[in-house]
Amino acid sequence: MTGVSGQHIIIVGGGMTGGLLGVLLAEAGLLVTVLDGAPVPVLPVGPAQLRVSTLTEASYWLLRNSGVWDCLNQDRVQPYNAMHVWDQDGTGEVRFSAEEAGAETLGWLVENGHLTAALYQRAQSLPLLSWHCGASVESARRNDSGWDVICGGERLQADLLVGADGARSQVRDWAGISGGATDSGHHALVATIGTALPHGGCARQVFMESGPLALLPLYSDPAQGEQRQCSIVWSGWPARIDALRQCDEARFAMELQAAVADVLGEVSLLSERVVFPIQPRHASQYVAPALALVGDAAHVIHPLAGQGVNLGLLDAAVLAEEVVRAYNRGLGCADSHALARYQRRRRGENLVMQNAMRGFQQLFEQRALPLRWLRNTGMRMVNQGGPLKAFFVNRALGRSADLPILAQAPRLARNSG
Repeated sequence: MTGVSGQHIIIVGGGMTGGLLGVLLAEAGLLVTVLDGAPVPVLPVGPAQLRVSTLTEASYWLLRNSGVWDCLNQDRVQPYNAMHVWDQDGTGEVRFSAEEAGAETLGWLVENGHLTAALYQRAQSLPLLSWHCGASVESARRNDSGWDVICGGERLQADLLVGADGARSQVRDWAGISGGATDSGHHALVATIGTALPHGGCARQVFMESGPLALLPLYSDPAQGEQRQCSIVWSGWPARIDALRQCDEARFAMELQAAVADVLGEVSLLSERVVFPIQPRHASQYVAPALALVGDAAHVIHPLAGQGVNLGLLDAAVLAEEVVRAYNRGLGCADSHALARYQRRRRGENLVMQNAMRGFQQLFEQRALPLRWLRNTGMRMVNQGGPLKAFFVNRALGRSADLPILAQAPRLARNSG
């Protein structure tokens, strides 16, 4: 390794994306500090957390190859081997299976806080990574050699500053980069439900005029019985979602069962109902001199396909790959060409996914008969198999032509080297 002595990378934000980036950079021999305003993350116990994420095959290999997967409590990780998507206002449906995709599973459901805690645990074994919790960054200013960062009244010097601090990123603002926020016209309600019928490791989603509703299979809770617990993400018009949040539990259960045509039998509410606005955004740039944005600081998409976290994890992996390559060549961790390659590899990919989600949302909101016929016919054609279905399956698995090495299965990684 050639490297550059004295290089220091500061990551603002210690969630899933920032945490993974810190682990990958420190594993490669770079000095990294993560500054996070949240408390120390701990592995969850008891009821399932409200916010969960679907992890693709690419995300799995990232976590596996970085040693993070082994830090997860596997009893709280739920694989799913099937997907069922249908149109409530028609006959169109698509079913995917791991078997037809040539994969062991289509993905995994993990609580967000669970994954963050696993990343934090992995970080404790890396001497070059310092992860500070309860550390609110007050300001950051560009200087001749990088960035001056003020945190807790202390001045820190960063050769490379990374914003992993979410949709309302201060780092993005300090760099003068536009966040590009838009209003999707949707709010989302998240909750945990119990079901009379087992979910069978199948992720389900129904598209309605008012918005999509996803039922995501959760790990087995002994109190609920085997495979009888799901996380729901119900997206829709604000007035509709607010009414669902305020109605009594019996009314909510009735509305939910009707929306999903009783696919899991009688349902019961196991948690509070939390609502948040869906505000997609896409930063005008992912990079600036000695600075990069990753995850929600760079892009936010509609949650209807469950790809947001996966895109962020791939951001982290590609940025780490480019920074480490430059560092090992003696170019410094903030090499402008390396940062430009990161932006080139990720911004277009993320924009395609964002536009696709916007297109799906708008398509299923249309009630005109020709469009309803078109979307139902299209879903039936996809379900018949062939190249189009294979394309959607590969996207769901996170497979693409430009995966970072650590996001590939070991066999693929060896072949690509």
